[in-house]
Amino acid sequence: MQRTRVNFCGFTRAQDVQAAVQAGADALGFVFYEQSPRYISPALASPLIQSVPAFISTVGLFVNMTVPQMTRVITQAPITTIQLHGDETWHFALNVKKILRRPVIKAVRVNEQTDWAEVEHYVDQLAGVLLDADSLGYGGAGHVFDWSVIPAAVRSKIILSGGLKLENIGDAIQQIHPYGLDVSSGIETDTKGIKDAQAMQDFVRQVVRADAG
Repeated sequence: MQRTRVNFCGFTRAQDVQAAVQAGADALGFVFYEQSPRYISPALASPLIQSVPAFISTVGLFVNMTVPQMTRVITQAPITTIQLHGDETWHFALNVKKILRRPVIKAVRVNEQTDWAEVEHYVDQLAGVLLDADSLGYGGAGHVFDWSVIPAAVRSKIILSGGLKLENIGDAIQQIHPYGLDVSSGIETDTKGIKDAQAMQDFVRQVVRADAG
């Protein structure tokens, strides 16, 4: 049985990072997109990233940055994994993987134009493909998309995102059996970027329960 991995994204405070670690998250995400309400500067992210213990990934979320721009961020904020959440091409994602020598996750906003043949082709060439609901801006909008459109061939390999919360993650795991779940708003207080420690604990427990069937 595959264990569903959990990435909590959008950290801005040290106490939230520690609460996520204690909750059992597999990865913690830091948003380096300045237009996001969850944005954190590389300087402020650096001590948070360095406080994360071994065997937990730190993910940097980037939107339409050049490789030199990402290099400057990573030099200051040493994340272990790169997540591309803008209009980056598959070819660009593969180049980032090669040049920056880090695992790369590429986000795909699911809509009627989604090229599932491309997703299937590249899902094994990158560290992961994250599927999110389509939205006007970049980054998560907190909306669920129709999971039934995900081809069976890639379901166990993708990272599922978009409007995940306690009430629907059991269904997500039972229906899709994804490699991982990525969540921001579903584990927050009323303020974006401020996490709810109890919500993070409950989320991980619900994932474990769903994995057990």
